[in-house]
Amino acid sequence: MSRTDAQDMLRRAVQSALAGLATYLLMRHLNPAEAFLAILSAVLIIQPSVGGTMGAAWTRLQATLTGSLISLACVMLLPDILGTPAALALSLLVVGGIAGLRPDWTYGAVAAVAIALSPEAEAPETAGMRALAIGLGAAIGVIVSLLIWPDRAEARFDRHFRNALRATATRLDDALEAATRKGREAAPPDHVSAYHKALQQAQEALGAVKLVDCAQMQRRLDALRRLYNSVIILDRAAEASVSSFAENSRLRDEIITLRRETCGILKALAEGKESTKQRRRQIDDALRRLRAVLADDDPGSELHRNRNALAFGLYEVRETLSELVGSVLNFVYLARSMRFQILKRRSARRTLWRTGCGPQTIPG
Repeated sequence: MSRTDAQDMLRRAVQSALAGLATYLLMRHLNPAEAFLAILSAVLIIQPSVGGTMGAAWTRLQATLTGSLISLACVMLLPDILGTPAALALSLLVVGGIAGLRPDWTYGAVAAVAIALSPEAEAPETAGMRALAIGLGAAIGVIVSLLIWPDRAEARFDRHFRNALRATATRLDDALEAATRKGREAAPPDHVSAYHKALQQAQEALGAVKLVDCAQMQRRLDALRRLYNSVIILDRAAEASVSSFAENSRLRDEIITLRRETCGILKALAEGKESTKQRRRQIDDALRRLRAVLADDDPGSELHRNRNALAFGLYEVRETLSELVGSVLNFVYLARSMRFQILKRRSARRTLWRTGCGPQTIPG
């Protein structure tokens, strides 16, 4: 278990315990008979992030309202001769059908069952009490999530996205090392699973983001996916091109340079640092030298095809890496060090202009 997973587990445990306790103390004074539902509502909506908890609370309230109205209608409209079994069956039939389209509304069955089992004369009052108890529980769960060890969905997304960047750098390093060294595996299973786990967690965190435009965050994930797909091309090419690159010192040196600089950029982004233009220039220079070496090959040889396959993957990595760097630099949730560097440069551009005497303050 990673440190992040342990923190998430402990956070959820603490928030669930406090939310349940606070709900119990409140319901003991308001309506002890409904304490069970209120406590369940408070505890079951607790999610790893504040945004996730707010989303779960809103979904729970929607499901409760839907289930209550459906069951109340069934109880009131069915003839008395059919009784409770018919009201219960029809309520669950409708609520179950809706849950088939909206699985997150399954909790509406709790309110539907409670109302269907109550006497017809007490059904409206029961519906109101159940809805109030569930609403109070959901509200307490959200408040606890906001006040006790809060973790914003945006911050969780950023952490998991950085982990995915590191995992991509590791996969890229594996693939390029496998291209120049015999016996090296291009795609170790643990490195592959680390990337997919981090990407899935980032996508889940993005789904819980509230009150923030997440379009740019989604673009970052899409750019990272495209880069990873380029790394997969390298995996396949490396498996067939070990001898063709390992035996040529010029090609091997260029691949080592590309491996160092591309992985360096990804690790810098993962640490919240801005990738330097010098690294990108070195990548472009290495690719040009690589192309010059490949120009000497026989175009019809299998050796040339193998080398070209890996070269194509490297060019794809360069293109998708540029796209990723651009999406990260344009993202509003940059690391503090990177934000400071960018703002400092922008400030310098706004306040300085060049004359024959050097940079001067812009008039006005």
